[in-house]
Amino acid sequence: MLAFMSVTGVIGMLNIKELHISLVPPEELHATQPALFLLHVANRKKWFPSFLLDISCANAAVLCPILPRASSCTLQIPLLFEKRGMAAIRQVRVSSAFPVNFFIRSWLLPVNCEVLVFPQQIPCGAAMPVDAGERRDHGTLPRQGFEGEVERIVEYTGREPLKLIHWRLSARGEEFKVKEFGEPSAEPLLIDPERLPGGLEERVSCAAWLVWKYAEKRPVGLAAGKERIPPQQGKRQARKLLARLALYGLEGTSRVPGP
Repeated sequence: MLAFMSVTGVIGMLNIKELHISLVPPEELHATQPALFLLHVANRKKWFPSFLLDISCANAAVLCPILPRASSCTLQIPLLFEKRGMAAIRQVRVSSAFPVNFFIRSWLLPVNCEVLVFPQQIPCGAAMPVDAGERRDHGTLPRQGFEGEVERIVEYTGREPLKLIHWRLSARGEEFKVKEFGEPSAEPLLIDPERLPGGLEERVSCAAWLVWKYAEKRPVGLAAGKERIPPQQGKRQARKLLARLALYGLEGTSRVPGP
């Protein structure tokens, strides 16, 4: 019995040795939302495969049934971060019940993965952003109006102002023609978390929601204390602002949360 336990113990430890693990985070991480990380597992043993590898990180785990010798595989593991800011994953645990399922052997492997977690987004319909002119914005974007470029000429319905009538074209026919303008460009938006209601985390979450809501529709900027990020439009700008909000109010602290 002692010989059996010794042999299986040695085999079990060899099964989880000489493994290399790395974590690749996704492009975006939002607090309180699970995100899929890529987990690369490499077996550096020249002669022996590894079996039944249970790889856990925080409260998530994945199983690799078999990993041949001198080979690697890529798995997905969902991780959730409760708080915004910089987060660090220093190690993962590799466990296995191989070869006889009597004992579970485990080993800690370093990964040293640091990520930036964006703030949680909380809708705040009552909280309005502040535009570049320091006026309250009511969350509505201008639609078809009387300015901008002419997109087409349409029939007069009687509801359009007389200034929109295209007199030259109307004189050629029996009906009036009116000019229809495209959507005017939206004004730039400057979001100041200090002007939003609630505590620090509520203001940051509200600002993050406003950034994500408006960044594809209009130029959005951020006022973070004395720092000003000029308004721009697009997803890249949204990520830039969310990255700044992730650290808003945390400057000078040593808090490095984990999953």
